[in-house]
Amino acid sequence: MDATVVQTLIAIVVLLLISRALWYLVWRPYSVTRRFEQQGIRGPPYKLVVGSLWDIKQMLVARRAKGALDIGNHDYTSRVSPFFHKWTSDYGKTFLYWLGPIPAICSTDTELVKQVLDDRTNLFQKDYLNPSMEMIFGKGLLTTNGDEWKRHRRIVYPIFSQEKLKSVSAMTSEDTQKMIEQWCTQIEEMNDHQAEIDMRCYSDNLTLAVIERVIFGENCKEAREVFIAGKEGQKLAVYAFADPPIPGFRYLPTRRNFQLWKINKLATRKITHLIKTRFVRGVSGDDLLRLMLEAYMSKEVEPLSTEEMVGECKTLFAAGQDTGASLLTWGMFLLSNYPEWQEKIREEVLRECQDDSEAPSIDVLGKLKLLNMFLLETLRLYSPVPFLMRKTAYDTTLANIKVPKGTMITIPVMMLHRCKEIWGLDVDEFNPMRFEKGISRAAKNMHTLWAFSYGPRGCPGRSYAMVQVQTVMAMVLRRFSFSLSSRYVHMPMYYITLVPRYGLPLIVQNLVDDETNDM
Repeated sequence: MDATVVQTLIAIVVLLLISRALWYLVWRPYSVTRRFEQQGIRGPPYKLVVGSLWDIKQMLVARRAKGALDIGNHDYTSRVSPFFHKWTSDYGKTFLYWLGPIPAICSTDTELVKQVLDDRTNLFQKDYLNPSMEMIFGKGLLTTNGDEWKRHRRIVYPIFSQEKLKSVSAMTSEDTQKMIEQWCTQIEEMNDHQAEIDMRCYSDNLTLAVIERVIFGENCKEAREVFIAGKEGQKLAVYAFADPPIPGFRYLPTRRNFQLWKINKLATRKITHLIKTRFVRGVSGDDLLRLMLEAYMSKEVEPLSTEEMVGECKTLFAAGQDTGASLLTWGMFLLSNYPEWQEKIREEVLRECQDDSEAPSIDVLGKLKLLNMFLLETLRLYSPVPFLMRKTAYDTTLANIKVPKGTMITIPVMMLHRCKEIWGLDVDEFNPMRFEKGISRAAKNMHTLWAFSYGPRGCPGRSYAMVQVQTVMAMVLRRFSFSLSSRYVHMPMYYITLVPRYGLPLIVQNLVDDETNDM
């Protein structure tokens, strides 16, 4: 081929690439900004390539200088997401911001939020946005879309059945009993009949042990190695959240990417080995792996590939373990911070769970109304997931706002849970009695408790988390009283889910010993 022709072709390709980059990085953001401004939607100005991400990073750095909150202060929104807090104040309920060159709107307008979450036509899609997140958390039920999601749902959803909840309760009881024995041992070793424990660590370990058996059906070394690798990957994924969503960024040989590749390779290899081993041994048990392998051997439904099974295992681990651990941690924080409620719920537990030798059944847990009200208030104040995200699959209209295809919709759950128009003037106060007549009555006849999302794409494992935490608390309250350690520092932090930055040190005391000493 003539050299002149080759040079011409190269020049054309380069010109096309430059034109595409200019459209994506300059013209499109300018055009989208104008379209939103014409509808009265404003926001922080777009910055080339990075969008609003640099401002987000700067505000996150600045928040560290503010120090800890008072333990009675439950409005941490300005610390966890100072950018949403500021931009809502500056631009109103709905504003435009930029995730790199990708447009995003954040809204606390309940009409808009309900339209997004109550989507039954696949108009809005779940999207990790950053490839590092997908690598660690897998492409499973929570993030697939359209027909692909329906196929995953048919196969995976039975794991969330009512019957399975009973086994989750039983597994949680077993692991909670082990935790109780550890606490008793620590208390016996102390001279003052009490011990200090870090509840955040215990919450992580307990929920990890349960989700391990829900997925793989047995407590094996390889499964634990997978989850330990997953936790390490989550740390890296948190830092990757603010990286610009530039095509191909995941393939750059950065130090973090090398670590993510290594962890992902390890987790994928071990899960694949567990799947193949189980297939050879024979399909049995009542875990997620059995459901997926049965579908694989059946001709009635289109099965999941090995890669898709690996993704489902990663997804259920990430979603199931973290949310349960977060809810348990913050529930124990609030029980420690409000001893009058700790005593009220203990009295209810002792009344309904009269046989100390037995773990509370699902039926008994259903009778613990005060505990349920308490957990709903915990979810309102300390939602495990501070915000939700969806992406528009098509051009659409939300609450009279025309939103173009490919726009990320951010729903700041923690801010919606603190809306005075919905929850009343005592919105920042801890008050479980607001749920005495149910969720809708607590929020002016609206479903606005979005801790586990809402609608057809709501978290399918929400009942898992609730049963787990109810079981743990019922068993712990029968045996121990607990209070916050003087070492506790109140600094909620977004870390995939909401967690206390420096752990949750509690002082636990054995009630059985106290009763014996009083006799």
